[in-house]
Amino acid sequence: MSSEFQSVSRIPIKIELNRAHELQGEFRRHLSPLTIKNLINVFPLFGRINSYDGKFIYIQVALQLGSEKPVNSFKKGDIAFSPLGNFLCIFLCDATLDQKLNLLGRVTSNNIDILQSFRVGDYLSINKSLN
Repeated sequence: MSSEFQSVSRIPIKIELNRAHELQGEFRRHLSPLTIKNLINVFPLFGRINSYDGKFIYIQVALQLGSEKPVNSFKKGDIAFSPLGNFLCIFLCDATLDQKLNLLGRVTSNNIDILQSFRVGDYLSINKSLN
């Protein structure tokens, strides 16, 4: 029963950088259920990477969603959505922001540091994982 509960509340995702590097992550429904539902409905998410002050990388998302359980403190590997900027971001380090974001989940792979090697304009995609 425990694994059944996890499969409902934790959604495994695959994050690809330039279609060459792959990381695993998960969305956790209890963090922002409506935001996650809407993002999953438009999977795959993809776009050119931008960076914010070395704290996180992000891609624009063609969805306009409101705030849902917003927070402003994040750990390295956290995945969040900005309702003000309509972007999905992955944190490269622990950070506290002025803006509050909808926390979605986190990168679960140990190779998260591969995201540090990005260049602005590189390609990032996020989709459901088959694992």
